[in-house]
Amino acid sequence: MNRIAKLLVILNGAMAVWASLVFLVFLRLDLLSWIMLNTCSPTQFVTILALATQRRLIMNAVVPWLLFFGFGGLLLFSWSGYMLVAQVSHLIMTVTAVFILVVAVKEREFRTLATGIAIGVIALVPFRFYQDQFLSAHPELLRLWLGVE
Repeated sequence: MNRIAKLLVILNGAMAVWASLVFLVFLRLDLLSWIMLNTCSPTQFVTILALATQRRLIMNAVVPWLLFFGFGGLLLFSWSGYMLVAQVSHLIMTVTAVFILVVAVKEREFRTLATGIAIGVIALVPFRFYQDQFLSAHPELLRLWLGVE
């Protein structure tokens, strides 16, 4: 694993552990509510596993998740108050996705890249449907974390 990958493992790990503590310990959410409300941390944990093991298919499969929740989070959440830490995490997720894409292209692993991204999207779409249904059924979670109705 090169230096950049190691740095991304450390940064993603630090952010994921902190967010997990916030949701599971401070906010006292159950495991499913944590996954539905803070999908970034589980995504980062899978990313850490993929980077640490250098499993290219898994690395590529997390790219849609990193971009949707990481880059998407940059566009959705504010850059003030307690959301500032979340935005740093979203930046790290976005940089990690770009790093994985650059590595795949640099090593000319186009088939693995396409297959991984397809697997990631195929997993992400039904997850997002379930997540929307879950959060619609539990609006108190959105009020708790985001302050929205």
